[in-house]
Amino acid sequence: MAISKQLPASLRPHTGPQQQFIDTNAQIAIYGGQAGGGKTWALLAEAARYVHVPNYGAVIFRRTSPQITNEGGLWDESMSIYPQLGGIPMHTLDWVFPKTSGIPANIGFRHLQYETDKLTWQGSQIAMLGFDELTHFTESQFFYLLSRNRSTCGVTPYVRATTNPISADDPIGGWVNRLISWWIDQETGLAIPSRSGVVRYFIRRQGELIWSDTPDELIARYGRDDVTANSKDQTAQPKSLTFIPARLSDNPTLTEKDPTYRANLEALPEVDRQRLAEGNWNAKVRSGLFFKVAQLKIVHALPAILRCCRAWDLAATEGAGDWTVGVKLCADSDGIYYIEDIRRGQWECSYRDLVIRQTAELDGSCKIRIPQDPAAAGKCEAERLVRMLAGHDVKALPISQSKEIRANVVSAQLNSGNVRLLAGDWNNGLIQRLDAFPTKGIPDDEVDALADAFKTLTNMRELLIGIGK
Repeated sequence: MAISKQLPASLRPHTGPQQQFIDTNAQIAIYGGQAGGGKTWALLAEAARYVHVPNYGAVIFRRTSPQITNEGGLWDESMSIYPQLGGIPMHTLDWVFPKTSGIPANIGFRHLQYETDKLTWQGSQIAMLGFDELTHFTESQFFYLLSRNRSTCGVTPYVRATTNPISADDPIGGWVNRLISWWIDQETGLAIPSRSGVVRYFIRRQGELIWSDTPDELIARYGRDDVTANSKDQTAQPKSLTFIPARLSDNPTLTEKDPTYRANLEALPEVDRQRLAEGNWNAKVRSGLFFKVAQLKIVHALPAILRCCRAWDLAATEGAGDWTVGVKLCADSDGIYYIEDIRRGQWECSYRDLVIRQTAELDGSCKIRIPQDPAAAGKCEAERLVRMLAGHDVKALPISQSKEIRANVVSAQLNSGNVRLLAGDWNNGLIQRLDAFPTKGIPDDEVDALADAFKTLTNMRELLIGIGK
């Protein structure tokens, strides 16, 4: 029986795509498109389909732990659903359903921050495998976890995922775009309405996915003669997959409670607006659009009272490769940001460290931020530089997102005219590189450093507002 008919009336999905996602019989169902379509709620409701079955287990993944526990995230949303089904929350980010006879059913929330985290699931059996924001995961993570999608509790294993659009050339999530390309109009980037919820089948041969409208066709061409579509031998079975587009208009609960949400989406930077407000899978960052550099105003003096941060993007090759860049960004109490200075060079490690230390002395009370790459070596290097700058307000910032995502917040302020440049001989080079971002081959080190400095100052401003200053 479909979950939409099992749930209490207060937990029934909205008629349309949300109910279609919950009731589909596809082994893999992806629900994605516009923001605010009720995707996360539907994923959580779907995971509860079999909580009455002893030993049933579901796991829903986010890429990082904070994405699970952030305000209004997965865990908070689950609090509005699972208690009504008899679930008891555990400190391990699990829900246990003790009313089940025998071994209680369990729904857990986990992360896959690093590529190798997938290997910790060797030997696992996950009846319902869920991914919230699928484009944050790599293709190898998804398909490896798919091999853990198995069950001994009597529930046929299945996979459910939610996502927002991403372009096909995105280095992390572009594979999702390519996976569901049949359901997307390749010219407009928008979902094809008549294909919503249509189930197709695939098998993998020599590293490529081969698709068909029926499983029998694939079995006849690539399977064994003794295996049919109704066979219990699942090892020879094609996988069924469907895509269901999400729209904000399909979620009246949100639009009624927050009528301004649509306006918030329309106010996003252009590429994010196309993805999240329109559900456009072709939207991608293009040079000249990410940073509207004509909005930068040149000033010849700075206000007297400013909060400042110098953020660094690091390289370590003398005269070649990437650049080491330190961007000094300041902010006034009105939310106007000033790019005051940039140190930039292709230096080997020892000389680079001298430049960073000298710059710290010249900057005085300015905060300092050092990037921390996720690898162990990156953490060690960041810790070494923090120790080197003892006596200054210095911290390491872990790097876990793409350059475009990191830079989105500062581009929104720059494009709105809230960023100024202090006149200097480095202005033209910075403007040219901002204008070209994210063109491959054009240095983007300043963008990374600028984004980290902006993040630091923004957090400071929120703190000051919070304490009434």
